[in-house]
Amino acid sequence: MTTIYNDGDFNKVIAQKRKIFGVFAGVTIGYAVFCLAWLIYYISLPYADPMQSLPKTCVYIASACYVVFLFPFMGIKYHRVRKYYKMMYYLSEGLKNAEENYFVGFEEKDLQKDNVDAVSCVFKTWSRKKSEWMEREAYLDKEKPLPDFGRGDLVKYVVQSNFLIQYEIVERGALEEEEDEEIGEEYADGGESEAESKASEETETEAAADESAEETADETAEEEEGVQ
Repeated sequence: MTTIYNDGDFNKVIAQKRKIFGVFAGVTIGYAVFCLAWLIYYISLPYADPMQSLPKTCVYIASACYVVFLFPFMGIKYHRVRKYYKMMYYLSEGLKNAEENYFVGFEEKDLQKDNVDAVSCVFKTWSRKKSEWMEREAYLDKEKPLPDFGRGDLVKYVVQSNFLIQYEIVERGALEEEEDEEIGEEYADGGESEAESKASEETETEAAADESAEETADETAEEEEGVQ
């Protein structure tokens, strides 16, 4: 099977996460040192010195700049990388599920799965319970190239938290559009034939019981006549 992720992908996102956090730590330390320096300068000034407004102004401006940096950088960039890191961790450690369905197509819409940009891979599967075709979605990381799936291909794939991590094309063009109804009818017939066979068996059993009862009654009547 083709594996979408490897150890290099996980190491790469770890390095990116550490780099972003390092930038945040550096800016935070710089901001703290800047404010501390102005605080020391402010304390050293004489009472009611006209220069007391300068450290206050500088600290106010630095604080505003720090907040402007903090929210987009940590609230968006670091948050997205952290979510991607968690997704990669679960892909390697979490429970996985293997399925085999017919591919329909890709839906490259503005979609996010667990705050990770994704492409929807739509598959078609037959539901025996509802006797109809159902759609099954699996998500592919948008940063990864799209698999070479064709419409109607029978694909065996492995997902974790609905993210596609492995796949294998079992048969090309296994399901043609005009064959959908025929296959559905075959599945439906298979489901009905089992019920019909069970019903026919019950009918045959009842008929045999009735016939046996009639034969017993006839024999009893003949014996009574013979006795008389």
